[in-house]
Amino acid sequence: MHNVRLDMAARAAGLTPSFGQSPFAIARGNRFEAGLFYEDAARLRAALERKGHLPKASAGFLDLRLRMNGGTRLATVDQALLATEEWLRRIAADPSTAQSIVAAPMIRIPKGVILPEALLIIDATTVVVRDGRPRVTVGEIKVFPDRGGHTDPQQLAGARAQAGIYRHALELGVAALRLTDAVDIASDGFLVFTWPGSNSPAVRASEDLTYQAIRAARGFVRLEEVATSIVRDDDFSADNPTLIQRVLDADTEYREACLNFCDLAPRCHQRALDTGDAIVLGDDAKRLLGETTLDRAVELLNGAEATSDREADLQRQLGPR
Repeated sequence: MHNVRLDMAARAAGLTPSFGQSPFAIARGNRFEAGLFYEDAARLRAALERKGHLPKASAGFLDLRLRMNGGTRLATVDQALLATEEWLRRIAADPSTAQSIVAAPMIRIPKGVILPEALLIIDATTVVVRDGRPRVTVGEIKVFPDRGGHTDPQQLAGARAQAGIYRHALELGVAALRLTDAVDIASDGFLVFTWPGSNSPAVRASEDLTYQAIRAARGFVRLEEVATSIVRDDDFSADNPTLIQRVLDADTEYREACLNFCDLAPRCHQRALDTGDAIVLGDDAKRLLGETTLDRAVELLNGAEATSDREADLQRQLGPR
């Protein structure tokens, strides 16, 4: 919210940033996404049509990716922002010109929603014309496999939450352009995963994002309140050492999911390990042990006398059955 990048904070803490993923996972994700948009998004289109998200024989692909991200036309952020704005204005004025798949539209979140102004790149959107208006649906692309009812619930929830943020951001962007009456932002979205053991796309269409978008809106408001309370506008800078130190000094609560996205996760994991926090063994162990440290749990396992009803209950659960 203060334009502080976690990779810069990680470097300041003496860590090597990986953006929460291994280099191999990042490389595979980049290849997967590039493959989806190859030949005017042929693979993605086929998957979306199979799921009924796009009509058969849909057409049109607009690539708004930066060159550094696999695009061919746009070299700078300013160019991407302008191209996205022109796209929205064009389909609002003449829906018949809308391409059915748009890669990586970039949305500027107006100042006063997140401090400072923030940029979000939506993985993909689709556009269909309904009742004379273009309906834009956001999509989130993840490289993890879709295993049906056995898909990792944390990964699935994270993908839905990200799509909800994109949907809310797109609504804000359209409103800032005063196009709300002309462009319909769909309440649902689509998720793109991989088939297990392959890089073929597995699409989940018609994912209701209402709750996730409401959470995003509330989160944006909360971020604004916190940001306003602790810093002045002229303090904003991505490399401001004061802001980076504030991030490093902030209280943290390590969780297993942190490994998926946060460059500071190794530091927080080590802190939890140093204090004997059960979270280092995973969320299930934390739910069982609560605030009981690992050292104390071992003592109870070895027959130490419980000093409270909580420890007595825990000792019964940990004991032999």
